[in-house]
This record gives sequence, C-alpha cells and structure tokens, in this order.
Amino acid sequence: MIGQNGAGKTTIFNLLTHVYRPNSGSVILEGEELRGSRPHKAVAQGLSRTFQNIRLFRNMSVLDNIKVGYLQQGKYSIMEGILRFPSYWREEKAIDEKAKDLLRVFDMESYADYYAGNLPYGQQRQLEICRALATNPRVLLLDEPAAGMNPSETEGLMHRINTLREEFSIAVLLIEHDMKLVMGICDKIVVLNYGCVIAEGSPEEIRNNEDVINAYLGSEA
Repeated sequence: MIGQNGAGKTTIFNLLTHVYRPNSGSVILEGEELRGSRPHKAVAQGLSRTFQNIRLFRNMSVLDNIKVGYLQQGKYSIMEGILRFPSYWREEKAIDEKAKDLLRVFDMESYADYYAGNLPYGQQRQLEICRALATNPRVLLLDEPAAGMNPSETEGLMHRINTLREEFSIAVLLIEHDMKLVMGICDKIVVLNYGCVIAEGSPEEIRNNEDVINAYLGSEA
C-alpha cells in the first residue's frame, strides 16, 4: 500500500486492528467478518502489526520483548504462574525456545540478552517484526518497516520478508515509501490518494499508471 504522506495508509491499519472503528463497511478475512472494539481482539483474530515509530519495551531484553508476543498463547493459570508450578516452567521453557527460533530467522540470536533499547536502529525494526510474528498471525501488517534503514539493511529486509511469507505461510500487508523494496517484493499494490484508492494492480501496472505517476511516483524532468 503506497501513497503520499496523509493519504490514509496508517489509518487503514488502525481500522483493521480496531484502533479506530469504521463508520461503514466491513473487514473480511478468509470469509470471516472481523469485528471488535479493542486492538487485542485483532490479535486473536489473526492480525498483527508493527508501527511507523518503533514501540519496543526498551528496558526489557530482546528475548523478553518477543515473549510478550506469546503471552496470549500461554496455557498456565495466574495461580500456576504465581506459585511457579511445574506447568509454568514447562510452558516458559517452550516459549523461550520459540522466541529463540524467531531470533534465528533474523540472525539475532546473539542479542537475546541485550536490552532492546541498546540495539542498532535496523535491528530494533527487525525485533518489532519478530514480536509481531510471535502472535502467530494470519496477516502481518508492516508500517514502513524500512524507514531509517540504510540500503544494505533494506536489501536484507526484502529477503527476510520473502522468507517470512514462505516459512510462516502468512500474508504480508506493507506500507512503504521505498519503491525499490515495494517493487521488489509485492505481488499487488494499492495506491491511496487523500483517502481514496486511485489504482491497484501488479508492480508493472502501477509503475506505468498515469494517475499514480502524477499523484505519487513522479516522472523524469
């Protein structure tokens, strides 16, 4: 999903994840209408997201940030957790291993015990994606994941997004201004302009669409 600043891209993410409530229309995922008034309902329905501005728990470890994403999947009760029953330790060990597996996907296992706030910017972005994946989503919503990354980091992100789609069998909905990234990995592109869809199609179709060129992509002088 592309478009100029203020086109309404993040607003759509907020509508999908129940941060905002739509005045009309509906959200349908795999034939199921998604309803809810709280963001945690969206997670239970299979939607997980990252943000334009990184929102990590900066004073928690990298591993604990990911484990937060597994919170809703825990099977032990509050009392079992307080009293540290064997079921609690079994569950915690399993969650630890799952979180480490996600870190390995991003080649970040050596940073497991670092404070999240001490990571370089590009790795903080990747950690936020790891945490979103921990919720076991059907659709992963990435809001400008390449923002602030250098060309090398962006190239690595392209490969990882493709790997995530195949390895986790999930759909990825991406908001991004980096056209090399967008054209390099997206199967379908939707273009917004002041809250309205002005075009949708393959990267090649969007690249040659006159309305998109005039509103967003621009042309050579």
